[in-house]
Amino acid sequence: MAKQTADEISTEMILSHLRAHLNEQRPVMLYNTYQGVPITFEAEVAMIHPAYVGLIVHPYQAVCIKEERRTYIESKTLPSLVRAYPVSIDYTNQVVMLKRLKIPKSITPDLFNSWVGPDKSVRVEISADNMEDLTIKMIEIAVLEENQIHVAVSVPEDAPFNRLDEVHLAFKLDSKSELTQVQGVVHSLTKVRGQDRKRMEVAGKATMGDEITILAYVAKREDQILAELDKAYQKLRRGKGRKK
Repeated sequence: MAKQTADEISTEMILSHLRAHLNEQRPVMLYNTYQGVPITFEAEVAMIHPAYVGLIVHPYQAVCIKEERRTYIESKTLPSLVRAYPVSIDYTNQVVMLKRLKIPKSITPDLFNSWVGPDKSVRVEISADNMEDLTIKMIEIAVLEENQIHVAVSVPEDAPFNRLDEVHLAFKLDSKSELTQVQGVVHSLTKVRGQDRKRMEVAGKATMGDEITILAYVAKREDQILAELDKAYQKLRRGKGRKK
C-alpha cells in the first residue's frame, strides 16, 4: 500500500490501512508520554469497526492513554502519526478501543525526548546583560539532539525577556550536587493560562562536567517516573478491570 500525503488521508483510509495490519498480523507503534517521559510500545490490531478500532496494548501504554486521553498510532504505510481518543480501556486484558482517528496538523507533546520535572523544587538563577539577576523555579529539563540542553522555567509575565536573548542559568539539581551552569538563548516564551506568568524555555550548552551531571539527573528521573508508572498500572489493575 503506497504512502499518501497527510492531507489526502481520511478516517476511512486510516481504518483501511489498519485493517491491513489486522489481516497481515502486523503490529503498529503507539506513542504517549508519562510525566514527560516518552512511552512507546507495539500494539496489536484486534478489530476494526467503522467508528473505532480495537488494539491490544502494553499495560504501561494503557495507563498513559488513560492519563492523556489520547494516543498516537504509527503505521509504516501512513505518512504521519495518527491521533486517536479512547472509548474504553480494559486494564486486565490490555484492550483499548479508540475513536476519532485523524492525522493532526501538529503534535504538542514531545514524543521522542524526555522532559523531566524535578522531584524537589529547583531554583534557577538567571542573568543577562542590562538586567538584574532573577531567581525563578525550574519546570522541566531535557537534553535533545547534539546534547543541546533545554531548561523550562516559570517567569513573571512582565519579565523583560525576548526570544533569542542571551542568558546564563545557574542551578543545583539536588542539595548534594555542585552548581550547574548553562549558557544559552531564550528559545520560546508562552503565556500560562489563568496565571500572570510565562513558561520560558532556554536552549543552550554546558561544560562537559555539567552536561554529564544533567544527563545523569535526567536518567535518574526517568527511572523514578517509570517506577511510578508501574505503580499506577498495578493500582488500576487491582481496581476495576474496565474503565471509561
